[in-house]
Amino acid sequence: MQRATQDRSACPCSGAVAGRRGDSRGFTLLEILIVLVIIAIAATVVAPSLESGFRARELRSAVRAVAGSLRGMQSDAIRSGKTGTLVIDPVRNALAVDQTARTIDLGDVAGIVQIHGGELAPGGVVRVNFYPNGSTSGLAVWIADRESPGDSSYVVRLDPLIGLVTVRDVANQ
Repeated sequence: MQRATQDRSACPCSGAVAGRRGDSRGFTLLEILIVLVIIAIAATVVAPSLESGFRARELRSAVRAVAGSLRGMQSDAIRSGKTGTLVIDPVRNALAVDQTARTIDLGDVAGIVQIHGGELAPGGVVRVNFYPNGSTSGLAVWIADRESPGDSSYVVRLDPLIGLVTVRDVANQ
């Protein structure tokens, strides 16, 4: 009987004996610190990429908002049979539908860089008219990232005869 007890205590799977031999389960402080350093290095490498991706997404969203507003204004003018006016304010970085309270803010990332066409009004705003026959007063708006305008910019064009809205990425051409 005594011999069986000795054999059991020598078994490597016995918790009491394993603890006495220095066999432990878990991680050492050094291993944990190494993993934390690797995570910190990865975060410093990845963070700028994520930020630039978010900025690019917000810029594209602003460009889509401008193009969508132009298309919507043209559709409204044709459907209602009345001339509509879109006011572009480069100082406030916003679009507004004339005679309504509807305003579209382009956000903090995207900025109106340049405007060609439309009618220049007092205060630096540009008015674009949309006529019931589908024609417009025409427009070209350059929108770019405020921090790095040369890196990412788009031009949204509104054809004066047929009201076709086109968007072109001018930074990648």
